[in-house]
Amino acid sequence: MEQKKPNWAKKVSPEKIKRLYDQDAKGIYDEDLVDEIGISLYARVDSMLMVTSSNLGKSICIECRTEIPHNYQRGFILKCPQCGWSMPFGEYNDSYKNQTLHGYGALPELKKFYEQYPSAKTYVEKMLLIDFLIHTFHGNLNERPSRPTATNVIEGSNAVVANFIFNLAYGEGSTVAAEEMDKWLEKYQRSIHRHIDPSTGKTKENHKQ
Repeated sequence: MEQKKPNWAKKVSPEKIKRLYDQDAKGIYDEDLVDEIGISLYARVDSMLMVTSSNLGKSICIECRTEIPHNYQRGFILKCPQCGWSMPFGEYNDSYKNQTLHGYGALPELKKFYEQYPSAKTYVEKMLLIDFLIHTFHGNLNERPSRPTATNVIEGSNAVVANFIFNLAYGEGSTVAAEEMDKWLEKYQRSIHRHIDPSTGKTKENHKQ
């Protein structure tokens, strides 16, 4: 019988997130939309945590979530001791290449979102966790954060996502605080993407060749 293959969660549409923030800024609480986005982000974070675990030496069984230690050799057979699912490590590893699913630098933030989101019951609780996630960085507490976690969970290039976050709407009716944007921007200016102007999504003049 053919073994089940990994199916990693996709990034979330920026258009939907923009609509959520636009409505939130006007004091409109769209329960269905916040659920749709929150659940999609939760699935994406789940995939990120699984991939990161694999990159750190323990792949996760996609059937029952058991950890499977491996030696990083492509021919090593991942075999779940609980349910019997198996796959060569090389195939498992290839399944998430070029999908920006590695989240090592943001593990505390990813785990916080993953652990707390299922318990969020109200619109406000869900919105605050969504806002927290998209404003975090890999190396969040470092002097030089590497990159925004939003680039892992929102569709678009680094420049497009930076510009998108920069232009999120806040207003008198907002559940989330505009101060989070100020904190994000301060970290962004110290990150590896600081040569990209988030207000335009273009390379800054002094960094052009």
